[in-house]
Amino acid sequence: MDLIDRLYQKIKEDPLSPKMLIVPSYSQGHQLLERICERFGSVFNVGVETLQGMVHANTAFELSRRKIRFLEDEQAFWVIRQLMLHQAEADPHSYITHQSMLNPGVVRKVHQSLVELRMAGVRSGDIHPKDFSNESKGLYLQQLLDRYEAYLKEQALTDFAGLAEYCSPTADNTRFLLLQPAGWSRMEWDLIEKIAGSQLDIINFDEPFYSHARFSNNRLMMFRAAGSLAEVREGFRRMIAEPEPLDQMEIMLSDYERYAPVLYSQAEASGVPCTFSNGLPISYCTAGKAALAILAWIKEGFPVTRLTEMLRSGCLQIADQQASARDWIRLLEQSGIGWGRHRYAGILDSRQRMGDGQQELGMKLHEVLQGWFDKLPEGSEWRPDRLLEWLGDFVEKHVPLHSSDDQNVKTAIQAWSTRLSGIQVGSMTPEWAVRYVTEILNGIRIRVDATPKPGAVHVTSIHNGGFSGRYRTWIVGMDERAWSMPIMQDPLLLDEERTAVSTHLQLVREQAKQIRNARDVRLSLICGELWLSYASYDPGERESRSPAFEMLQIMRLQSGDDTQDFSALERVLGQPYSVMDVLHPEERRSTYDEIDVWAQYLRDSNGTKDGWKAVSHAYPALAQGYLAQVNCQDERLSVYDGWLSTNKADPAGSDGIPGQQAISVSQLEKYAACGLQYYFYSVLRLRPKEIPVFDRARWLQADERGTLLHHIYRLYLEEVTEFGTKPPQHDRRKLHRIVDQALDDAAKSIPAPSPHVQKKECEEIRRDAEVFYRNEEGKTEQPCYFELELGTPEGEPMELTLPDGMQVKLKGFVDRVDRIGPHEYRIIDYKTGNTKRFASAEYFSGGTQLQHALYSIAVEQWLHVTGNDVEARVTEAEYAFPTVRGRGEYVRRKQDRREELGDIISKLLDSMNQGLFIPTKDINTCKRCKYKSVCGSHAEWMGNKRGAAVNSAVLGSLREVEGVD
Repeated sequence: MDLIDRLYQKIKEDPLSPKMLIVPSYSQGHQLLERICERFGSVFNVGVETLQGMVHANTAFELSRRKIRFLEDEQAFWVIRQLMLHQAEADPHSYITHQSMLNPGVVRKVHQSLVELRMAGVRSGDIHPKDFSNESKGLYLQQLLDRYEAYLKEQALTDFAGLAEYCSPTADNTRFLLLQPAGWSRMEWDLIEKIAGSQLDIINFDEPFYSHARFSNNRLMMFRAAGSLAEVREGFRRMIAEPEPLDQMEIMLSDYERYAPVLYSQAEASGVPCTFSNGLPISYCTAGKAALAILAWIKEGFPVTRLTEMLRSGCLQIADQQASARDWIRLLEQSGIGWGRHRYAGILDSRQRMGDGQQELGMKLHEVLQGWFDKLPEGSEWRPDRLLEWLGDFVEKHVPLHSSDDQNVKTAIQAWSTRLSGIQVGSMTPEWAVRYVTEILNGIRIRVDATPKPGAVHVTSIHNGGFSGRYRTWIVGMDERAWSMPIMQDPLLLDEERTAVSTHLQLVREQAKQIRNARDVRLSLICGELWLSYASYDPGERESRSPAFEMLQIMRLQSGDDTQDFSALERVLGQPYSVMDVLHPEERRSTYDEIDVWAQYLRDSNGTKDGWKAVSHAYPALAQGYLAQVNCQDERLSVYDGWLSTNKADPAGSDGIPGQQAISVSQLEKYAACGLQYYFYSVLRLRPKEIPVFDRARWLQADERGTLLHHIYRLYLEEVTEFGTKPPQHDRRKLHRIVDQALDDAAKSIPAPSPHVQKKECEEIRRDAEVFYRNEEGKTEQPCYFELELGTPEGEPMELTLPDGMQVKLKGFVDRVDRIGPHEYRIIDYKTGNTKRFASAEYFSGGTQLQHALYSIAVEQWLHVTGNDVEARVTEAEYAFPTVRGRGEYVRRKQDRREELGDIISKLLDSMNQGLFIPTKDINTCKRCKYKSVCGSHAEWMGNKRGAAVNSAVLGSLREVEGVD
């Protein structure tokens, strides 16, 4: 007679009297009743209840009458944390003294110990510090328990252990059928006995599987696989290949948290319907992903990348009918915010980096984000309950709630917020608040189907399974680590301390024994076909795993041979199965998904086919990429090296291509330095994403710092020369004022990561300004023009005539123009680096330094055309380095080689017209190139092609320019 028979016998002893089946969970009770009905027919007058549910129903009226509120276990956790803080403040020398020690793990361990003491009937007066190996620990627990008891009394609260005081015997003739509980505490037994009294019947479970006579009659199948994914895939292959209905399968997971996500992903991919008794993490729905992601955003210092990831994945929406997610992503990435809550407000409010079309979006985004930040505290005033309230509001307003799972997550977050609202949670740092709330979210589950459903495979844990009565049971993850029960002492309540404190405190070694016995008993409920599997290798930890001893026991029971050992089990299990189906013979092979299709396609009777040939045929783009790599390494120049058959650049839209409106000198120099980089940037218009990354040691990026210094130098010279009309009247105080104002403005629009970093960089900029001032103080030249735009009065690019008669349209700005003699001028370009790239012997530097020559001609002609100086001659160009790094040095170029300029430009334009956009000659250029990840080692491969005779005609013009010093 098994458990089902014994339960039925008890039910039919007095069929008219009501009966209550007391079980660990409602789902187990309902599954047991379904099995009884399947075997014996209908039963009536039988209800299902848990001990907790029965006790709450019994005590509800009495608690209401006495105006006592029930303190849930989750609420007790926060009460105990606050009491721990109070105790640490009251006694600086107590066992747990510092607030930093009150992390979630420590608080949870203390909470668990106090609950165990309460459920064992232990009160503060029963604890004697001398019973502990560390008297300080014993005193701490005694005082903390005393504070907790006082708190419950003062607040008119009770926890579950205290409900025995409010219980009353049942008033009717209900019989209580209690499944033999494992590891019940003293208070749990007191509660059931107070309510049920003499009407309590205890129903014992069956014997453990190894002692159960019927268990060996089950059909057995065992296998192993190389990893948990391979294990699940192999099980699904077999399950789909079987003729039995899917709803005759129950899957019991040895490690539910590890295997449930794998099972879910495979079930979704294969279309196998599954129910999950313990549910799934909230990360499997949009609202859950959004909640976890926004917490990570707070934890990591509010990086823009988190928001853009959320927008891309569709778990964040900013309500605006005019803007799409792509618009918000582009705005955030181009804003230069990067990270930091104060940077959002400063940069979005100033909107300095935004284009005309982004101003309105920037205002909207500023409004939304400011609404978020206004409700988030500063400093150490964070509280998990308030953060949960904020999170619930965020999910409701800014997350698309498409499914019932999304709604359930929102409801669960709001329920947690309400649950904690009546408890004094206390303030903490943002790091701790986010960590606590993240743990709460990780405990929420979606898609919970506690009982099996028709038409679906039922997935459950090894501790909850075995009650369904389904014909086929598959136990997954049966490795030694998952099935072993290591005895780890509780550091707060060691076994020897438990014995001394109370005989009702269960020892840790007894707990492990009871868990193991309950699992063995659960297996005895299985009837029909039994599958056992485990992962013999863990790819994550890169280590092998051994099968559990219970797998060997089951094999012995099936064979009737008790002498079999693990080597015999290894032979039975055979080779581990892999993710791809390569072990099954053809007649037993089943196609599970596209991976298995490929495995079958690549195999034939003679062995394995040519994999590359098959893959390239199926994926032409991959084959094209391989062809590109082969051609890049070939001697002959090809389209894959950047030699287009025709120039496919759009003449009206590409920057610096002949035939368009104007030439950009910087782009012409970029082409000379690296044609491929030019092609990516100016023709294909590919832009590396410039997203600032949080750096605790940096405030301003290099380009921001350079722009700021240019701004300071221009404002100072404009003031001391009255906009270039008078000789400079240098005044260090004026410079300091301008520097201070510029730094203040920069700090408002670009918040620094810390005051220390801001102060350090401000001092560096002041030192750079001092270098600039000392340089200017000793000059006799007259600064005339600043940030001079080269163009016509109508704002169009100016038309420039080179010495050889060639005409080009030019656009650009000149940092500064000085008059160095009668009708004689020098143009100056500020550089914030050093002079390394501007050697005096490299006038044009292979076409990479054309700016000084072109701008000299342009400024000279501009002075003529505008009438500012019709006899003007620009005789010098200077690269100035007015910073500490540049040591105040300069590199001057006499403008005496203008005749060569036209030839260089002509040859560069000729190469462009041929469609020639090849990688750089100098592979050192690749080290700082933003397109390095795109072209890889292409520049190295081009080394041989440049000298190959077969390419000389095509590369002739470009090589001539590269040879010019």
